Amino acid sequence: MRFTFTDEQTLFKDGLDRFLEKNFSLVARRKMVESKEAHSEHVWAGLATMGALGVPVSEGSGGLGGAGVEAMIIMQHLGKHLVLEPYLSSVILAGGLVDLCGSEFQKKVLIPELVAGEGKLAFAHTEQLNDEGGALLRTTATQSGNNWVIKGEKKLILGGATADRFIISARTNESNDQNAGVTLFIVESLDENISGKAYPLIDGSRVLDIQLNDVEVGPESVLGIIDQGQSAIDCVNDRATAAICAEALGIMEVIHEMTMEYLRTRKQFGSALSQFQVLQHRAVDMFINIEEVRSLVMNAAAKAWSDNPYERVRAVSAVKALTNRAGRLVAQEAIQLHGGMGMTLELPLADFVKRLLAIELMFGGERFQRLRFANAEDQGSEKTVFVSPKKRWKQI
Repeated sequence: MRFTFTDEQTLFKDGLDRFLEKNFSLVARRKMVESKEAHSEHVWAGLATMGALGVPVSEGSGGLGGAGVEAMIIMQHLGKHLVLEPYLSSVILAGGLVDLCGSEFQKKVLIPELVAGEGKLAFAHTEQLNDEGGALLRTTATQSGNNWVIKGEKKLILGGATADRFIISARTNESNDQNAGVTLFIVESLDENISGKAYPLIDGSRVLDIQLNDVEVGPESVLGIIDQGQSAIDCVNDRATAAICAEALGIMEVIHEMTMEYLRTRKQFGSALSQFQVLQHRAVDMFINIEEVRSLVMNAAAKAWSDNPYERVRAVSAVKALTNRAGRLVAQEAIQLHGGMGMTLELPLADFVKRLLAIELMFGGERFQRLRFANAEDQGSEKTVFVSPKKRWKQI
C-alpha cells in the first residue's frame, strides 16, 4: 500500500517536529521524572497553540475535524521525542468520549477548554484486569432522587494526576453481561469524596488510583445515554490503541537510528560493527519489523475513526498484536547490538525501551488482540460544570 501525506499534513508534521525539537529534550524529561512532575505545561500550551489538541475532535464539537491520520502524525512524533504530555488520555480518550457522547452544553463547556489547553480530562475506567486483558467493571452508580451516587475504585488512570475532571465509567444496571448497563459520568477531580494516589510507571509517566466514596453528581453530569456507554468506550479505546501503536512506531524509528549510528561508529578488530554481515542481518530484521508496523499503523489510522466496528476492531487488533511483538524484538536487538552499554541508563536508549515496554502492556497483549481479531465478526454489528483548580495528589 502506497501512502503519502497531503501538503497540509506534511506542513503540520514538520512544524510539530520543529516545535518538539526546540522545546523538549531527554534531559528535561529525566528531570521532570525525577522531580515527580507529570509533564511540561509549557509544551502543553505549545501544542494547544499549534492546534494539536483540537485535531482529532470533530468540527461540530468545536475541534479541527481531523481524524486517524492526523492523530497518528501527532502520536508518532510524541513518541519520537518521548513527550510526557497527556495527549492520549486527555484528547484521544476523554476528549473523544465528550466528542462522541456529549450534549451540546457539555461540548460547549468542555471542548473549548480542552482545545485551548486550559482544562484537562482523564478517562477513569480500569479497575482490575482479567486474564484476557479486558477491564472488569465493579464501580456502581445508583440513583438518589434526580442525582447519582458513584461508589468504587479506579486504577492506572492515565493523566489522572493533573486532570481537572474525570470521565468515570460505572455500572448502572445489574446485568450479567459485562458490556451492558454501563454509564459515563463527568466528575470534578476536586470532589471531596474522591481520594487518590499518584505513582510512576516503568517509563516515568505517572498514573493515578482513586477511591470513589459515594460521590454524588447531578443529572447534567451524565455523559451520553444511561446504560449505553460501552459502545463509546470500545470506540475510544480502539482509537487510543491505534494511537499508541503510532507512538510505538516513532519510538522504534529512533531506536533503530540510534542502533545504526552505534554500529557505524563502534569498531572491533579494526572495522566498524556495521561491516559485519551477521550484525547487518539483525539490523535489517529490526528495519523490516518497523516497516511492517508502519503499514498496519497507516491502515489502523484510516479505520480507527471508521463507523464500521468490524473494520475498526480488526485493524486495531492487528496493529496492536504486531506492535507488541515487533516492539519487543526491536528493543531486544537494540540492547544486544549496543553490547554492555545497552544495559545502562547512561544511553537514552533505555528511556525509549522502557516506554516501548510500557506500551506493550496497554490495551491488551498480543494473545488478547489475536483472539479479539478472530472474534471480531461477532462484535461487528453492534447543567453547570464548574472549573476546578489543580489538585495535588499524594505522590510516591
